[in-house]
Amino acid sequence: MNRAALLVAFLVAGCPAPAPPAYAPRPPRAGGPTITWKRVASLDDVPNLPPPPGTYRIHLIDVGTGLSILVQGADFNLLYDAGSNDKAESPQRVLSYLAEALGPSGDDLCGTPGDKKRLDHVVLSHPHFDHASALDLVVHCYDVHDVWDSGRVNDAVFYRNFLEAVARSAAHYHTAASVPSDHVVGVKGEEISIADWRRFSEGDTVELGRGARFTILHAEAKQLPDPNQNSVVLDVDLGGARLLLVGDSESGERRDPSYPPGDVEAFLLDHHRAEIAADILQVGHHGSKTSSRRAFIDAVHPRLALVSSGPKVYGRTVLPDHEVIEELAAEGATVLRTDEHDRECPDGPGGCDSYIITIAPGK
Repeated sequence: MNRAALLVAFLVAGCPAPAPPAYAPRPPRAGGPTITWKRVASLDDVPNLPPPPGTYRIHLIDVGTGLSILVQGADFNLLYDAGSNDKAESPQRVLSYLAEALGPSGDDLCGTPGDKKRLDHVVLSHPHFDHASALDLVVHCYDVHDVWDSGRVNDAVFYRNFLEAVARSAAHYHTAASVPSDHVVGVKGEEISIADWRRFSEGDTVELGRGARFTILHAEAKQLPDPNQNSVVLDVDLGGARLLLVGDSESGERRDPSYPPGDVEAFLLDHHRAEIAADILQVGHHGSKTSSRRAFIDAVHPRLALVSSGPKVYGRTVLPDHEVIEELAAEGATVLRTDEHDRECPDGPGGCDSYIITIAPGK
């Protein structure tokens, strides 16, 4: 009998519901890399030197209701998304964090100016404000080498600003969509010309640095109705530890995790079941019941689950959904959340619950 049926049986019988089981975190793989983590409540706790060779860092940056993840090696930096849906949230929060982790960079618009620092890869999973609101400034302030974009056009000012920043930069621009012959895209009344425009596809592998690479598991060339359906999914290999970045990949409507997977999660199960197994999972769609079906979580089987969420109400819901958190715990994952101290943050939600995950060679 599954958990839901057991609960119903107890209630019908007039018995109190059973206490939830005590879930044990999943232990590390024998002989695999060592994975540790710490909460970062202020910028003073952010290391300002790159990790040593063979060691990697994943920064879950607390941006309130949004997502931003920085992945670092000794010889590379990758930023996956940078945005927030909170009205009071400033793009400067991401820039301030990056200034600590990578060093001050850019002009006075960048908050902490300095000689431009290299940011090897910037990935926009899909064009929603809570994933991209700070990316125009990131591209402006840093020496970005490669930009990866789903290619799903959102006719919105923030997306236009992002593409205009890319067009002004020296970055190589990659999309999953077909490259227009004139290298021009129209967004919000402006024609944006991007000279260095390339196409990427599902299955492409990109070397990040020594011992690190990412493989693209989902890249949809079509302009689908919901940008979430175009989320770029990356399998990131960091010295043998696996990080799965899914953006807002969904399974369909809001359902209990026990429902069968659909949409992007079903695609990943059907086409990349082996590749989605990961030590660390960025939980899809901020922990919403639109994502994280039980079959998908079982296949990923993460040791760590990263949930980036905040106080914004979607309809009548504030994410994450408790059913998703319980499902992750039942899988044995340790859940790291960016929303746990929002009410206590001195400058409003965001900033108090960043996490740094360190991946070191096994002993």
